[in-house]
Amino acid sequence: MSRGRSRANGYQCGGLVMPSDYRKGFWLTLGGALAFTPDALLIRLTAVDPFTMAFGRGLFAGTVILIAYTLFVSGGFVKALRSLGLWGLFFAGLQTCASLTFYASFAYTSVANVMVIFACTPLIAAVFSRVLFGETVSRSTWIAIACVAGGLLIVASGSSGSLQWIGDSLALANAIILGLSFAIVRGRRRFNMIPAVGLGLLAAGVVGAFFAEFPPMQAAQWSWLVLGGAVLLPIAIALITIGPRYLPAPEAAMLGLLESVLGPFWVWLVIGENPGLHSIVGGAIVILVLLIHALSRFREEHMGINPGN
Repeated sequence: MSRGRSRANGYQCGGLVMPSDYRKGFWLTLGGALAFTPDALLIRLTAVDPFTMAFGRGLFAGTVILIAYTLFVSGGFVKALRSLGLWGLFFAGLQTCASLTFYASFAYTSVANVMVIFACTPLIAAVFSRVLFGETVSRSTWIAIACVAGGLLIVASGSSGSLQWIGDSLALANAIILGLSFAIVRGRRRFNMIPAVGLGLLAAGVVGAFFAEFPPMQAAQWSWLVLGGAVLLPIAIALITIGPRYLPAPEAAMLGLLESVLGPFWVWLVIGENPGLHSIVGGAIVILVLLIHALSRFREEHMGINPGN
C-alpha cells in the first residue's frame, strides 16, 4: 500500500496504517442500533393498529428524510433517487415491506418474541452477502454469531408464552427482508441508499392509509408517534443505512442485535414487563460477545489485517 493511499483510506500511528472505513462503519452502525432500541417501547406506548402505525410513522419519517436530503445534500432527493437505478427502487420496496411486517408482528406477539426472531438477521445477511456479492465472512464473525444466537436462545427459553404462528411468520419475514437490506447496502456501498429509504417509508405510509383504522388518539399517543416517526426513526435509519456501507453485512446486522436485548429492557423499565432471569442472562451474553468481537476487530486493524477476512 502506497503512502498516499494509506493516508486516503486511514491514518498512521507509530508507522502502522490504521484503516478508517471499518471504524467509521462500526460507530455509525452502533449509533443507529442504539437509536432503534426504544422503538419497541414507543410502538407499545402509541398503541394503535399496525397500518395506522405504518401510515403515521411512514409519513413523518419519509417526509423528514425527504426534506433533510433536499436542504442539505447537493442535487436534492429526486436526483439522488434517480442515480440509484433499479437497486434503489428494489431497496425502497424492501423498506416498505420491512416497515409493514415489523409493525404487524407486534400486533400478534410480544416484544421479546419479535426481538428473538430478529436474531436470525445476521445469518440471513451473511448468506445474502455471500450469494449476491461473494463477500467473505470471517471465522470470528461466524463464531460471534453462533454465540449471540446461543444467548438469544436463553432469552427465548424464558418466554412466558409460545409464539403465535402469525406473529412468528411476520417477524421472520422482517428478519429476511432486513438481512437482504444489509447485504445490499454493503454490496452497493458506493451508493447512498437514504433516498430509497425515504421513498420506502412514504410508500409504507400510502399502503397503510388504505387499511388503517385511524382510531381516536390521546395527546400522549400523538407525542409517542411523532417522537418515533419524526425524530428517532429518521436518525436511526440514516445511521444504520450509511454505516453498513463500510462494514461487512453480517457484522452490521449483528450490531443491530442490541435492539433484541435492549428493546425488551426498555419495555420492562417503563411499562413494567419483567423480562425474567433468562432474558437478563441471555442479554448479558449477547452484549459481552458483541463487545469482545468489536475489540477483536479493532485489534485486527492495528495489526493491519483486513476486517472483512
